[in-house]
This record gives sequence, structure tokens and C-alpha cells, in this order.
Amino acid sequence: MTTASAGKTTKKHLSADVRRERLVAAALRVMKRDGIAAASTRAICAEAEMPHGAFHYCFRSKQELYAALLATDINIDLDAAWGAVAPDATPAGMLRALLHAYWEAVEADPEAQLVLGELVNLALREPELHELPAWEHRAYLDKTTAYLERFGQEADLEYTVPAADLAQMLVASFSGVISAWLATRDGETARVSLDHFADLFATLTRPRG
Repeated sequence: MTTASAGKTTKKHLSADVRRERLVAAALRVMKRDGIAAASTRAICAEAEMPHGAFHYCFRSKQELYAALLATDINIDLDAAWGAVAPDATPAGMLRALLHAYWEAVEADPEAQLVLGELVNLALREPELHELPAWEHRAYLDKTTAYLERFGQEADLEYTVPAADLAQMLVASFSGVISAWLATRDGETARVSLDHFADLFATLTRPRG
């Protein structure tokens, strides 16, 4: 009795942010396992072991949930890779370290990449979701631009093109590598491609000042 009561109390006191995180994780699991069409609000809540009403407490619509799912790809954590960024390393070497750190997160969960790609394609066909792909692309560009600005500061470099333009190039290149890898699952070729892109993008940097 005491254990059960304690468990119920803990659930009641979960913050909205924690509930959202759990529902997003549950939605991704359902979609990876059963497909996007199977991810009803009821199925998602059951997967998260939450009452059905929790969904509408955390999300106003499925559009909000899809946006949160797409943000999981944008918010990949690169903190562990910044140790390789230093003024005494080569620009290409530092860029390689960052690209490979991002790639490791992508390669670790191919099913998630398939779901995220399917979500974008679904949103392009659904009028009520048509703003999501553009939103995701802008958010992805903003995050990449911020990474490039941080990279320039920590590596004491500046760019020969605007950082936003370089971000566009990086996002397009990375998307192409992911698409090819999903088709072939050839991780070695993907990493070689990333190394070549790092060498290419490094030619668009120069020492600051």
C-alpha cells in the first residue's frame, strides 16, 4: 500500500516538461516499432504509462508533438566534441571531430532517422502540418549557425562566407550523407564523405584578424 501510494504521488508531481519528454520519447518508440499511422494519442500515452488525458495536458495538438519530435534531431548534444576544438589544431581536423560527433548520434539510431524523415514527408502533404518542414529547416540552420559561430570563437577563426551561408552548405551536405547511408547502411563511406566535406569547408576559414 505504501509503495503504491508513493508511486502515485510521484506521478502526480511530474512537471509538465518531464511529461512532455516522456510522451515524445514514447511517441518515437511507437513510430519506430509500429509506424507513424499507429501513433495515436492513446497508443502514445499507453507506451508512456500515462493516462490518456496527459497528452492534451502537455500538447495542444499532434502538430506540437511532431514539432517536438523533429526537434530531437536538431538538439543532438555536441558538448563532448568541443574538447577537440583548439587554435593549435587544424581547421579541417576540428571540423572532422564535430561532424563525426554528430554522425555518431545519427548512426546510433537509424530507425529514428527514418521516422523523422517520414514525419517531414507527411507534413509536406498535410495542410495542417505544412509549416513544420520549413520550421524544422530554419531551426536546424539556426542551430548550425550557432555551432559555427562558437567554432569560430573557440578556434580563433573567421569565415570567408557568411556563417549562415556555410550553415546552409553543412545542412545540405549532412542531409545528403544521411540519405545515402539510410539507403546503403555503409557507415565507412559516410564517414569518408564527412571527412571530405570537413576538408572542403575548412578552406572557407582563415585565422581571425
